[in-house]
Parts: sequence; C-alpha cells; structure tokens
Amino acid sequence: MDARASLMTLKTVQQLADTGRHTAVVEYLAGLPDQEVATSPTLALLFGSACARLGRDDQAQRWAAVALARARERGDRPVEARALNLSGAIAFDMGRIDDAAQYFTEGLAQAEREDDPATVGRCSNNLGIIASLRGDHGRAVGSYTMALAAFQQAGLHAGVAETLHNLATTYRDQGELEQALQIADRAVHEATEAGDLRLVALTQGGRAEIRLLAGDPAVARREVEHAIAMHRDLGDIVGEAYDLRVLGCVLAQLGDNEAEAERTLRQVVDRAEAFGRPLLAALAARDLAKLFLTKVGREQEASDWASRARTRFIKLGAQAEVRSLDQITATRAG
Repeated sequence: MDARASLMTLKTVQQLADTGRHTAVVEYLAGLPDQEVATSPTLALLFGSACARLGRDDQAQRWAAVALARARERGDRPVEARALNLSGAIAFDMGRIDDAAQYFTEGLAQAEREDDPATVGRCSNNLGIIASLRGDHGRAVGSYTMALAAFQQAGLHAGVAETLHNLATTYRDQGELEQALQIADRAVHEATEAGDLRLVALTQGGRAEIRLLAGDPAVARREVEHAIAMHRDLGDIVGEAYDLRVLGCVLAQLGDNEAEAERTLRQVVDRAEAFGRPLLAALAARDLAKLFLTKVGREQEASDWASRARTRFIKLGAQAEVRSLDQITATRAG
C-alpha cells in the first residue's frame, strides 16, 4: 500500500471508530492483509480497540500487542501510550484488575510526558473506574475530574461523555441519585454531540439504571429498551448484555414481570460468562440474589447466587460490592 492509500485507509477507519461503528472497523480491516495492518501501529491499535468493544478478546489482545510493539519499535510514544491504555482496558474486561491498573498507570505517565491530553483523559478515566470498583470513591472522583479537564482540553466530546457516565455511576453508588441523574443527563448530551452511537446507548443505559433506583421504573424501561435496540443495531453484543441486566432489574421492580426478569438476568449471566466478562456476571448474579431474596421458598437460590456474586467480587477487588451484598443478605436473613 502506498503512502496515499495508507493515509486514506487510516482516515476511513478513524472516522468509523469515532462514530462508534466498531463492527465496520473490524470488517474493513479484516479485509486487508494482516501484514499490511501490522505495519501501522495506529491501524493495529484501532483494530484492537474495535475488537475489544465487540467482546473479541483474543483478537483484541493480539492487535493491542502488535500496536504496542510497533509503536515502541518506531519510537511513537503517543501511540505507545494509547496501546498501554487499550491493553489495560482489555485486562480490566477480563477481570485482571491489578494488571489493568499497571497498564493505565504506565500509559498515564507516558501520555503526560508527551503532553497528550486525550490519552491522559482515557487513562485517568479508567483509573477512576478501578478506584470506584474498589470502593475508593474519593480517588475515583479525583481521577474523573482529571480526565474531564484533559478531554475538554483536547476537545473530545466522546471522552467527556464516557467520563461523565462513569462519574454518574460513582455518585449513584453512593446514593446521591439527584446529582447522579444530573451528571447522566450531561453524559447523554455529550455523547450525542460526539455522534458516537455506541456511546449514546451506553449513557442512556446508565441513566436508565439511575432512574430505576430513583423510583421511576417505567421511564427507566423505555430508556433502557431504546439503548438495547441501539446496541443491537450496532452489533455491540457486550453493550447489549450490560443493558439487558438493567432491563432485568427494571422488570423485577415493576413486579408483574418477575419470571421475565429472572430469565433476562440468567441470560445475562450466561452471556457474560461466554464473553469472559466477570464483572458483568457478578453484577447479574447479585441482582438474581436480590430477586430471590424477596420470594418465599427461594431462599436457597438466593444464597447460591449471592455466594457466586461474592466470590467474583472478591476476585475483582470490588470490596464495596462485597460489603453491600453481605449487608443485604444479613438484613434479609434477620
């Protein structure tokens, strides 16, 4: 491929990635010879990122490793930082939280040296997710604040949207639902401004869960069903699975759809295990435990699902989730 054709390929793939069309990215790059993609650290990075978004972890790891190796060979420090961040994201999805934190920390240091605000934002945002998972909400908010400033400096609506989505989740987990909903509204707006359909679906699904906890399951159902439809149209089966978990919780709270809620949550556990998404599996198992705790004669099932969720949360270092689950089960048992 000559230089002009290579530049056109990179421009096309970048535009697809920027609008959340990750299936199209994979299809486009899969149609090129592997060696052709491997010669460009940026193309390899985009390929790995798209595969990661679609839950294709083996391919994602392969192309992230290629991107990192090529970037280091060429002394391309900005792409190296982005490849470290991608490697961390893949490790996080697979439940290797300590490895993920190491990748993100290295990527952040590299991005700061290169004065690359976009990658500073990505790494800081991801470190915030890990801090939130571990129950360190103060550190999480600090990381998200740093990420927002970096993304705003870079002029990246998508980064701002994703960080606001995660920040809203942290406030949600602390029970500050009014503030969480306000931030979630901003996340949806920024995602829409970015034109990233996958991100619009993600932020809408997150807002739906906040609405559910705030006592508005009917509106939450409409919103999460819209998010599910968007993820299906995009071929984002992992994103769809996360939204289905929220839908299962909504159906459980509505009261007259408990059998459907149970089927949906069991389906999410199955999908999460098939995709290798231990956090999603743990969350859905926790939600099933909560559902069965309210049912006479299903106490043993509640205990079994709570145990499965607890084991997974411990492995992930999600101590806040472990404490919350223990409190719920102890209260219901008492």
